Amino acid sequence: MSKKKEITINTRVDETIHRQMREKAATYFNGNISALIRCATLRYTEEATTAEPSGTTPRLIVLISTAIKKIDKIGVNHNQAVKCINEKMKMSPLAFTANDLLPFSQFGGDMKIIQEILRYLYEILKS
Repeated sequence: MSKKKEITINTRVDETIHRQMREKAATYFNGNISALIRCATLRYTEEATTAEPSGTTPRLIVLISTAIKKIDKIGVNHNQAVKCINEKMKMSPLAFTANDLLPFSQFGGDMKIIQEILRYLYEILKS
């Protein structure tokens, strides 16, 4: 359960940095610059970052954090869809139709993003 985000932090950047941040946020966080900044400055557990092991880069941390969060989101959505199907089956097993499986189609886009991130991470780590 996440806590309500009530604190706003203002920061100044030049146009080049702002454009780069928007691009990365669009690529990895559906345009959410706040999520980009949180992942760049915090570990996934949202503890303040300390010295990273040698060989790690902020880019790797952001990619791994993004993949983990997207996997978690898919798991939560999957569980909700399964719960709805189970409830419907309890009430009327014969009323179950193919349309009841439509919520599962929404996971395809996120899974494709996760696959791309993991493939990219693999290429970085193997070189």
